[in-house]
Amino acid sequence: MKRLKYRYLFLGQSIPVIFSMFVACFVIIAILYIVLNSMEDGFMYLPVVSIVVILLTLVVDYVIIHHLTPDEKKKVAGASPPEWKRLPDRMKDEFQTDIKLFFISSAFVIGFELIFAFIVMLSEGVKTMLVILAVILPVTLICLAIYAVWEHIWANMDDSAIYAKIEVDHAFEGERLRFGGRRKFIVFYLPDGKYVLETDSDFIPANIVVIKYKCFIRWEDANKFI
Repeated sequence: MKRLKYRYLFLGQSIPVIFSMFVACFVIIAILYIVLNSMEDGFMYLPVVSIVVILLTLVVDYVIIHHLTPDEKKKVAGASPPEWKRLPDRMKDEFQTDIKLFFISSAFVIGFELIFAFIVMLSEGVKTMLVILAVILPVTLICLAIYAVWEHIWANMDDSAIYAKIEVDHAFEGERLRFGGRRKFIVFYLPDGKYVLETDSDFIPANIVVIKYKCFIRWEDANKFI
């Protein structure tokens, strides 16, 4: 469960962290100005100073964001540990990958990239098109291969797979997305602390199931299985 707990190191609160990084940049500039005016070779210390200031800023962000309110501490203290059970076959069936749909989706993505490359060729020339294809096609193929392996692993689970049903406490919205809407996060509490996970669904589940198989872990809406 630790991997889920620290999946979002700052619990989905990106805006305060980004703002603090701007402040850190001003601090670095101020220190650099002071050092350069007092030491001729002060620029040599810039990398070290920058790293130290950024790390200290991130540590402060982490401590502040992870500080639990009295109410949250009560929820953690009163939380029950996950009750792990063997994953039944009916739940395993939900992880079967639609191979045909996967290949159709992959062909659509690659086709879109080829169309984009063709448009680039018409406007910028063949050399530019080849450079773009040399960059985006390998990356796309690697991502598709990783996704295929990931889905294959979950689709072929053996009897060692286990799951636990966990109640969601509440949800909140994060920063705005580039194409509209906001990032959505669910929150739940376990004896070892507060958990925050991002969801891409507009419907916030009342419960989730966490599935563990070998060294892998994932979570799903409990309504999908139970």
